Amino acid sequence: MLLFLSTKKTKLLIIKDILDKIITFRPYKANANVDAVFIMAFAGFLYIGEITYPNRKAKDFSTTRALYSDVRIAPNGYLMVFYLKRSKIDKTYSSVNIQIAAIPGDRLCPIAVIIRLFNRNPQPLLDLLFSVNNITFSALVVRKILLTCLAGGGILPNGYSNYSFRRGTA
Repeated sequence: MLLFLSTKKTKLLIIKDILDKIITFRPYKANANVDAVFIMAFAGFLYIGEITYPNRKAKDFSTTRALYSDVRIAPNGYLMVFYLKRSKIDKTYSSVNIQIAAIPGDRLCPIAVIIRLFNRNPQPLLDLLFSVNNITFSALVVRKILLTCLAGGGILPNGYSNYSFRRGTA
């Protein structure tokens, strides 16, 4: 009998306890953006690539990437609708509205974090939803930030990737 061992690397999950350790809630705009990206990816079951961008100058940028205008928060603050224009699993690029509920009293409430982002980093409605110090907010940049945050939270970063958010919530 032959046994074949998988050559795939083990991919670890970002679960809520780990998310709680890597969110900083520091007062700077860059930190507010990173916190919001991590929590939105977790709460919305998103791939990081669905809410980041490789090139701000792309011709189809505003029709494919997340903008401030793509987030709508209900007047009572208990529901947020995030308009995802393009998804890895949406082969027809027809877009989808993702409804995300508030988690009252939880410091990781996605609606509270987005409101915090809007207050700390106000932007025109057609500007990028997420950015860090005017650098390209690509999946690679987010991965580097993720690994740094994991290490800063006392978590060995080996085995984590941008997909860890989606897998951790599934």
